[in-house]
Amino acid sequence: MLFGIDAAITTTLGGIAETGSLILWPTPEEPRLMSLIPPIHIAVLYADTIYNNFLEAMTTENWNSEMPSNALLISGPSKTADIEQTLVYGVHGCKELVVLLIQ
Repeated sequence: MLFGIDAAITTTLGGIAETGSLILWPTPEEPRLMSLIPPIHIAVLYADTIYNNFLEAMTTENWNSEMPSNALLISGPSKTADIEQTLVYGVHGCKELVVLLIQ
């Protein structure tokens, strides 16, 4: 179902100001592949869920007692470079990341 679509929209658990990362918490309704397969990933981030650093996010969200089978930290679109330093987008995930920041 996710293969062949242009974009997917996911919610986020929050963001990390120190690294500019998004925290995704995959569920059966929003599987991990929604941020990996489509070329465009649109993530909804609420401003009041932006934490200063990773430790603050883990502590505030009580990760030590409610950790999912996987959590994702996303800091931008997928990109990689070969030995000749040719940069390629979208090899291991989306080519474009759009963040909708809600105040």
